[in-house]
Amino acid sequence: MSKYSFIVPALLSFIVVASPAAAQAPAADSWKVTVAPYFLGASMNGTIAVKGQELDIDMSASDIFENLQFGAMGLVVARKGNWGFGGDAIWMSLGANGTSPGPGDITGSADVDQGAFSFYGLRRLASVADLMFGARVNTLQVDLRFDGPSLASADGSKTWVDPIVGLQLHTPDNGKRWHAQVYTEIGGFGAGSDLTWQVFPTFGVDLARWVSIDFGYRWLAIDYTSGEGPTLFKYDVLTQGPVLGFVFKF
Repeated sequence: MSKYSFIVPALLSFIVVASPAAAQAPAADSWKVTVAPYFLGASMNGTIAVKGQELDIDMSASDIFENLQFGAMGLVVARKGNWGFGGDAIWMSLGANGTSPGPGDITGSADVDQGAFSFYGLRRLASVADLMFGARVNTLQVDLRFDGPSLASADGSKTWVDPIVGLQLHTPDNGKRWHAQVYTEIGGFGAGSDLTWQVFPTFGVDLARWVSIDFGYRWLAIDYTSGEGPTLFKYDVLTQGPVLGFVFKF
């Protein structure tokens, strides 16, 4: 997944250009809190291995919506002036069919319970941009089942922590009923995952001054490996799907 390494210099370039504008941002005297629960559809493709047993999952564009499974996501962000902090939690139950690499064309299935719990600080770079920095705790429970004469199965679980840095671009707060934003993130850097990245664009419409409904689509990639041979645990997977939720502002 090193082909995504271009994201790092792109983020750094934007930070260097946008940082002077942060000093011009108006500082608020009071805290502003955002709470956002979401429902999300999720499908996956990539490679999963547990106890040395490996399964390749490769879904076409049409397969993604035919095999959607659902999960939940929520976030809380508090900010005052140019600084803030927040956290979010994601839990997904995923499933897909695939094939085992090597001779024999053995098919199988993967069932995955995936949790991600992030904690971060934020710094306003400009009226339309925020820098995010923190860590994400990842937890996986994986069950692989293979077809064929052996009817083999393997299950396992892993938990690890990834450092993350992100950039959030959004429309200015100008009193209009609609708003849009895109959150981009990169992390891991070999400390936990070899690499993880996320892209999460949303579009929202205000239902009242304090609540809006938001629609979006989310891509989350994780490339994590530990052990080798019979102890190999590998999760090199892109998870993606539509998102629907409400955003409450206090």
